[in-house]
Amino acid sequence: MSEYMYQELLFFCRTFLAGVFLAVCYDVLRIIRKIIVHTSFWMGMEDIFYWCFTGVFLFFVIYTENNGVIRSYALLAIGAGALVYRAGPGKVLLNLAVRLMEKILTPIRKWRKRLKFQWNRVKLFVGKQKIVRDIRECRNEEKKKKKSSKQDCDA
Repeated sequence: MSEYMYQELLFFCRTFLAGVFLAVCYDVLRIIRKIIVHTSFWMGMEDIFYWCFTGVFLFFVIYTENNGVIRSYALLAIGAGALVYRAGPGKVLLNLAVRLMEKILTPIRKWRKRLKFQWNRVKLFVGKQKIVRDIRECRNEEKKKKKSSKQDCDA
């Protein structure tokens, strides 16, 4: 095999791995989305960030590996890498990671709900205490006014 063909094959393998890397990055983003509920605005912002990162990353890979010359087989290798990852280990790893994170986060969510319930009870209790205090202050002021008006009448 000639030196030139070896370099081209190596470039193909590196771009294939770049496609796998980008698919893994997107799977991490998908895992985060399954764990933490996002609004469509934030999902769009994440996608914009991902695609900007993807563009810069691919530009860097192609520029450093092939002096900026875009070759069709490099683009095919990137796509093939992403597809092979998604068809093979991608589905299994995504489901495994989501299940693992849910097992870790389920107890945390339960405790969060319990703590939130207790916090709301404390807020409710403090709120009732404040209302009771305000009512007592109002009654005390009314009593003071009645006493002062009786004293004025007696004098």
